[in-house]
Amino acid sequence: MLTTRWNPFEDLFTLHRDMDRVFGRQWSEHTPRSANGTWAPQSEVAPVENAWQLRVALPGVDPSEVQITLHGNTLRISGERQATDAGQPDSSYSSYSELTYGPFERTFTLPSNVDGDKAEASFRHGMLCLTVPVAEGAKPRRIAISGASLADIEMKKSA
Repeated sequence: MLTTRWNPFEDLFTLHRDMDRVFGRQWSEHTPRSANGTWAPQSEVAPVENAWQLRVALPGVDPSEVQITLHGNTLRISGERQATDAGQPDSSYSSYSELTYGPFERTFTLPSNVDGDKAEASFRHGMLCLTVPVAEGAKPRRIAISGASLADIEMKKSA
């Protein structure tokens, strides 16, 4: 007799996929919205040489609608994606959109050793890129050892 193991999660995944097919969409691909109606753009944070780099995907957002504030080591990025005429549905046809319009906000807690006065931001092709350097005092530095060298000690012993 051959036994097989039952995996309830596989059955749930299959049910979810079938429901998506019935409704003609994939629920898991919608942009997440918070309880207050804002949406959260996708982002990535990575250390680069002597700095932290943050990239936030903001396609269709006017850079003038984006506010960036740094208070201590808390970085806040907020703004709004406005619906355009192209985004408005024609009343004679049904429409479907996975784009989310309206306000957004992201908050990041950076390490305490960043130098916010030297932070830089750029916006290209719908990507907001921020570079926040590490403070000079927090960077690793080499410390010289003072005292007699081994060669000086050997000369004194032989004299």
